Amino acid sequence: MIIKLLVIICTMSFLISQEPCKGHCLSDEDVINLRTSIMELENADSLNQKTIENLNSQIYMYIQKNNNDSLIINLQDEKINFLENRVELYEDMVKEVKPKWYDNKWLWFFGGIFVTTQSIKLAGELAD
Repeated sequence: MIIKLLVIICTMSFLISQEPCKGHCLSDEDVINLRTSIMELENADSLNQKTIENLNSQIYMYIQKNNNDSLIINLQDEKINFLENRVELYEDMVKEVKPKWYDNKWLWFFGGIFVTTQSIKLAGELAD
């Protein structure tokens, strides 16, 4: 009976025995630490992906702003050119509209005095 018991225990020990570890074997604590590290890295990676997407959208917005600024600068340059042309046209208009020598009000004033005095003198001579 002891022999039967020994045979049963020996066969059971072979059936339930651990499999031999080939290569590197980790303890349960190491496996748990490794799993938590992997989960933390996955979380950090997802946060980094969100940050990268946010930065890419900011880069796109900066590119659009740069294009808009370039357009505004070009429009301002065109506006400056148009205003400079307008100033030149105003200068030409001032030359055209500038009063001539015969449009001087003092000339007309003294001319009127001269004509009036000569008219009175001529009328006085004709009356005599």
